Amino acid sequence: MKNTKNLKYFLPAVLLVICTLPLAAQGMNNSLLAYSRMGVGARVIAMGEAGSTVTNDVISGYWNPAGLTRMKDFEVGTMVNVSMGLDRSHNYASVGNRFGFGALALSWVNANVVGIDGYNENEEATGTFVDSENSFALSYANNIGKFSFGFGPKLHLSTLDSETETGFGVDLGAKLDINQFLEIGVMARDLYSQFDGDRVPYQLSAGLAGYPFKGLTLAADAKMEQDEKPYFCFGAEYWTSIGGDPEADSRLSLVSVSEQSSWQDALSSLQTGLRVGYNRGTLSAGTGVRLRNFQLDYVFRYNNHEVFANDHILSLILRF
Repeated sequence: MKNTKNLKYFLPAVLLVICTLPLAAQGMNNSLLAYSRMGVGARVIAMGEAGSTVTNDVISGYWNPAGLTRMKDFEVGTMVNVSMGLDRSHNYASVGNRFGFGALALSWVNANVVGIDGYNENEEATGTFVDSENSFALSYANNIGKFSFGFGPKLHLSTLDSETETGFGVDLGAKLDINQFLEIGVMARDLYSQFDGDRVPYQLSAGLAGYPFKGLTLAADAKMEQDEKPYFCFGAEYWTSIGGDPEADSRLSLVSVSEQSSWQDALSSLQTGLRVGYNRGTLSAGTGVRLRNFQLDYVFRYNNHEVFANDHILSLILRF
């Protein structure tokens, strides 16, 4: 009966996303804001970007805003890609907090290309300039029982040399905790998004996460970008040293870090995680270390590309 009650919230959320797609498709430019779909956070990237359901921290503002309900009160998240090459960079930062009325998170996705050669109309060199692409999102999430929902309006800002262009968008997401072994989630990215007068292509994700035993997470997502064929993402994660730690699980409990007696108590729960993933011919593998108030993750992503280098990505989450 409880699952049936939760489904009455989850199914309308799915239908709402589907019904809005035809309107979001009008006048679309499929190449816009590609950096905003590159993924953030070493943990989910290492799991093949199958993040619509497993996301459970401040980085949820990107993968599925509904996951923000799993934050531990106040969290800060950062990410940097340390090996992009070709004078490119990809960065991310977020901060979030749980309140009595729900959870809020502010996030920033950034991509830069520096050292671009500039020329005037006479093909004379004028020096170099920078292309800076930024997306800012303010995400909100809440839950009704085991059903969680979230949304995030976004501002897009692009600066190329001395010219600035802006746009806007919105993300929607929902999650349903079926039982202790299974969750499902859906996410719609960039619904009704526009940039410089053009429509931004939406991206849909629907996935499930299984927790067969303590410490192990198995995830699978089906994704579709506008005017593209659907594809699948798969990932797995295992946390070691799960002996007596009450939080040593693939799904962290909602016990506030502020409730812990001391830093010494927090340090006693050191864990290490291992992850693998697959996404459209791209393989990824990563690891991480976690305390109750600190998590550092790394991922190596094999891009299988003739021009672009493989990725080495680091991300950090602090919990207070």
